[in-house]
Amino acid sequence: MEKSKKDDSKKGNNASANNEMEKKANQTLKVKTGNKETMDYPLWTMPEHLNDKDHKALKKVYELYKENKFELVFNFASDLNTIVRDEIPSDIWKEIGGTITPSGEEELINIEENQETIEKVELKEEVIPGKNEVLKGLIDFQNQYVLLNGKLFVSKGDYFVGGEKVDEAKFHTKSDLEDFIINNHKILFGENSIIIDNTKDRNEYFPDLFLIDFEDKEKPRLYIIETNLTGDNLGLLYARITHFIASIKNKVYQKDFLTKFCNVIYANDKAKDDLGIWLTEEQELTAFLSGLLENKPAILLIKDNDNVVLDLMQAVYVETWGKMLRQILVKKYYCNDDTIYSVHPLFADIWKNGKQKTEETIKVSENDHLCELPDRIRNIYRSIKTALLDVDSSVEFNPKKHYISIRKNKNLAFIHLRRKQVDIVVMNPEENTRELIKLHRIKSLPASVQKFWNGECCTIVVENSDNLGEVIELLKLVVGKA
Repeated sequence: MEKSKKDDSKKGNNASANNEMEKKANQTLKVKTGNKETMDYPLWTMPEHLNDKDHKALKKVYELYKENKFELVFNFASDLNTIVRDEIPSDIWKEIGGTITPSGEEELINIEENQETIEKVELKEEVIPGKNEVLKGLIDFQNQYVLLNGKLFVSKGDYFVGGEKVDEAKFHTKSDLEDFIINNHKILFGENSIIIDNTKDRNEYFPDLFLIDFEDKEKPRLYIIETNLTGDNLGLLYARITHFIASIKNKVYQKDFLTKFCNVIYANDKAKDDLGIWLTEEQELTAFLSGLLENKPAILLIKDNDNVVLDLMQAVYVETWGKMLRQILVKKYYCNDDTIYSVHPLFADIWKNGKQKTEETIKVSENDHLCELPDRIRNIYRSIKTALLDVDSSVEFNPKKHYISIRKNKNLAFIHLRRKQVDIVVMNPEENTRELIKLHRIKSLPASVQKFWNGECCTIVVENSDNLGEVIELLKLVVGKA
């Protein structure tokens, strides 16, 4: 009998609570929203214990709900903090697809809490190529790209596409994010980049995507691309990245890694064609890939949300994760029929560690190139410089980030100082260079690389000071023609 009374009391309390919730849900308040017409918002969108940011999020839930965009509102609401989400009335939550426990509390399925809600900012206007109208929006983020008619555009400035409502979207699967990377890699990573796609033959401990960056034509760089979505298994991600680092750094694993990498390329016609543009007929694929592993390869993690665990891994394992892992955050948004992406940091900035200086503002000195090199390499450089200046004091030796150029009215040669050798890209036809240089190795350069250096050229490889005279004589001839 006593239990029956308690049950009846509990049912009465639940009914009372439900009535209160329904009453609260039906209460509205007139709110003016900028230039918009006065709009009625329920009181549950503005609870006193929450802040303005949370109020805006709840108002957005209500707006989407009133527009019958139930899938959008459910996805948006699922990403709100629990304390905010709990303000949504049970009948509305159930109508948009949520589940309700007997006690009346919202029970959410497969969501991540503590995600940032979308904030509204002042409208900003600008014109994007491909659109004839002024484009508007309500979100502000860094490094914006806009997908128009299937093509990704880089956006200049803070603006958004079409309409007034911008909704955060999701990459539903790793394949979604990988397809975005593959299809738009020239925009994201530069025109001088190629992607090698291994996603059709996935292996638990072998990369799915490779990026080769040819921005420095003489010293291309390899990136292993790994993707991570909210909710992915961090244990597996840790194991994969650790395995990749071992494959790159440990000589025991390198051979097996290179063999598998070669097989991926041989089985991929597009990868062979893309690489063929950059490689000369003399270069063997295995030797080229081996060279990539000697030029500070890295792991590029592209993710859809920040994760403090990954940052901690970089901070703790400084010599491995800290030096070899770089992260890029990609967020996706919908605005009417347009898709917008936010990318941070840009690929060009991933090695800046938060510094805002660009290459143009960084002053590179001759000593920056020479300071950590063996005396043998420094002596080769100084001998060349002294000999050319003795002949023509107007010749300039101009240090840049990746090389030191020899100039007289224009660039005549580009000196790349390595620990084992000096590579000199000389602006002289290869046939003539081979006639004059008999005692040093000469490397042919693909047409694409010659175009980058702005003329016919080839590379002279100088490993020691022996027979340096023939190299100096050739450089004197090139200077004399300038």
